[in-house]
Amino acid sequence: MTEAAEYQPEPGFRSPSPPPILAHLAELAAAMRERLDACRQKRNDPEVEAVHRLRTGARRVEATLEMLAREAGARGLGKAAEEARQRWLRQLKKIRRAAGLVRDLDVHRDLLGENFPNGGSESKAVARELAVATGPSEFAALAAQAQAFDAWLKDRRTTAAADLCMTLDKHADLLLEAEQQFMAAMAQRPSSASRAHRPAARLALEDYLRVVDAMPLIDKENLHDFRKGAKKARYVSESEENDSAAKAIAKTIKNVQDAIGDWHDWDVLASEAREALGQDGAALALDLETRAQRAYERAMHMTTATNRRLVGEWRASRAHRQGRRLVRKRAQ
Repeated sequence: MTEAAEYQPEPGFRSPSPPPILAHLAELAAAMRERLDACRQKRNDPEVEAVHRLRTGARRVEATLEMLAREAGARGLGKAAEEARQRWLRQLKKIRRAAGLVRDLDVHRDLLGENFPNGGSESKAVARELAVATGPSEFAALAAQAQAFDAWLKDRRTTAAADLCMTLDKHADLLLEAEQQFMAAMAQRPSSASRAHRPAARLALEDYLRVVDAMPLIDKENLHDFRKGAKKARYVSESEENDSAAKAIAKTIKNVQDAIGDWHDWDVLASEAREALGQDGAALALDLETRAQRAYERAMHMTTATNRRLVGEWRASRAHRQGRRLVRKRAQ
């Protein structure tokens, strides 16, 4: 495996913050603030999609801020910009975490409702399949446990949503202030328009491979952390919408994320079922654990195969770039 230090700009490369990236960051920040306002308007019962977009928006802004700092190299962004960047990241983290608690519960309730009978018409087909697979008595037990578990998840979501509302009320102004300070500080820096800008596809690939290097051995203990690291790389790849190579990288990383996310949701759902119902939910928890194990095996297979492929692609592209530099050097 290559060393993480390899995934850095080539010596002499200078690209701290080209204007297009700042424009993209401003767009992301504006969109995230709109989602924040949408959640605040609903007070203690924010809509599922609004919470999802708020959390995703915060992650996208964080990923872009981290990319800007990394690409600035040893010279950095400057004292004022870096201090403002850190303030902005702190506010984003608070909001993202609060939204994440609500979002996770929304996902878990959807997952439970899609796979277990809950009395609604939308679950009739699933209920029939489950009844055939388990038998009448087991089916009745799972149905009762699933309904009791969903009520527990719903109550917990109400509490988490209230906490999210309090967090947004407390940090919304601080978030905007930090954003404005960062943008003002960046506006005072010398223009970097003439400096080269590395493609988003390469930046995203390097970000992804840093995560691979940091976790050479992946298992249940660190697989979710691997997913979070990969998610940042995907957001970087999505920063250039018209780049076909970046789109391809984003799609590849998303496939890995989705596979790992599927396992993590089932795994957490099983733990929540045991916490919520105890021995009264033993049958449901066992079923959820079985599903989690199958999802884990799928996620590991996809992650391992993708990691090998992307490392190979990066090495090939690096050799190609080195070859081109050698040709130019000889021609001079």
